[in-house]
Amino acid sequence: MIRLYGSFTSPFVRRIRFVAQKLELTYEQIDTMTERGQEELRKRTPIWKVPYVEMDDLKIWDSHAIIDCIFGKYGTGSIRIPVGEERWRESNLIHAIDAAVESAINVFYLGKDGILPSQSAYLKKQTDRVDSILKWVRAELRENFFTGDKRIGLSELALYTSLDWMRFRDAYPVNEDPVFKDFLDFHASNEDFRNTEPV
Repeated sequence: MIRLYGSFTSPFVRRIRFVAQKLELTYEQIDTMTERGQEELRKRTPIWKVPYVEMDDLKIWDSHAIIDCIFGKYGTGSIRIPVGEERWRESNLIHAIDAAVESAINVFYLGKDGILPSQSAYLKKQTDRVDSILKWVRAELRENFFTGDKRIGLSELALYTSLDWMRFRDAYPVNEDPVFKDFLDFHASNEDFRNTEPV
């Protein structure tokens, strides 16, 4: 049994939900946006971050490690897995996308506290970082995928969940970018993306 701790809006948690659904795995999600869920999370992991997963006797608190563990136990299904030197390009893509959404999350939450990028050199750097990364990522896309193998891999999953979070939170003008809007529209018909939409 997989117990997944995390919110229904987190792009990192959504990646685990997507993989679990793609592999037809049963899991229980504990919503950490509730007081009880947050209390349970803090009892179980010293870093207080989501996603956190309990799977059999394992306790794992990083989305990459969780997905690696799931793949090791249950296989990868139809998810594209890079081979050879393509692994390093995929790794760069995923880590760049992660960095962009983490910066956008910082800006979003500090904005809720009334601190704007125009008031903070740190937040201005974060918004510039998002722009720099997404400019590079945009140039790497080819017909809504990162490779000629027209299957969703972890890099496409990372980009979709991150852009959709940015759009959901109005943290980046995604719909004003024709490449990213087309990417989201193209993959929106995927049942596993539809079933894990942020709420």
